[in-house]
Amino acid sequence: MPIKVLLVDDHKIVRQGVRAYLHTLTDIQVVGEADDGVSAVAAVEQNSADVVLMDLEMPGELDGIAATRRIRKIRPETQVIVVTSHHQDEYIFPAVRAGAISYLLKDVEPDELAAAIRKAAHGEAVLDSRVASRIILELQGIRKDEVNPFTELSEREFEVLRLIAAGKSNAEIAETLVIGESTVKTHIGNILKKLHLDDRTQAAVYAWQQGIVRRNK
Repeated sequence: MPIKVLLVDDHKIVRQGVRAYLHTLTDIQVVGEADDGVSAVAAVEQNSADVVLMDLEMPGELDGIAATRRIRKIRPETQVIVVTSHHQDEYIFPAVRAGAISYLLKDVEPDELAAAIRKAAHGEAVLDSRVASRIILELQGIRKDEVNPFTELSEREFEVLRLIAAGKSNAEIAETLVIGESTVKTHIGNILKKLHLDDRTQAAVYAWQQGIVRRNK
C-alpha cells in the first residue's frame, strides 16, 4: 500500500510543486491538501493520512504548531513532518514538542523529502542539519548562560505566557484555560522565576521579543 500523504501549506504553488514530484513516486500517494491548520485537521480525519507535510506559518485559527498538536491528539498514528523556511528556536522546539517527528527546511532536495516521508511512515525521524545542531547544542547545555524559554517552560506555562502577552487578566486566563485563578498565579510565578523576570509586564514584552507570540500573517 502506498504511503498516504497530506500537503499543508498556504501557498498553492508550493503544494502544486510537491504534489507534482510525489506523483512520480509509486510508493507515495497524495490524498489531500490544506491551506490552513483547521482544514488540515479536518483532512486528516477524513483521509486518514499516514504522513502530513506541515508548514508552520499559516493564517487562521490554527498555525502549523497548533495543527500538529491537534492532529497528533486525534490520530496518533499520523506522523507530521514540518517543512518550513524557519530554523529558529521559537519554531523548532514548539514544533517538536507538539509532536512533529521530523523537521525539514524548504530547500530540502526532493529525494531527501521522499526519504523523510518513508522514514516517518515507519516512525523514524529526520532533522535538517541546521535544526539538529540547535537541538544538540541545547541538550549539551552549550548555552547554559542563556535562558531558552522554548525548553524551560512547560506547555501550560507557554499558554499562560501567550495569554499574558495578549493582555488577559488572571481571571480571563483562568476562564480560557478552564483552571483556577490560584493555579494561574502559580504558573505566572513559575514563569517569572524561570525567565528571571520581575512582573507580568516584563513577561509580556519578553514574549513578543522572543517570538513566543507572533502576529498573524
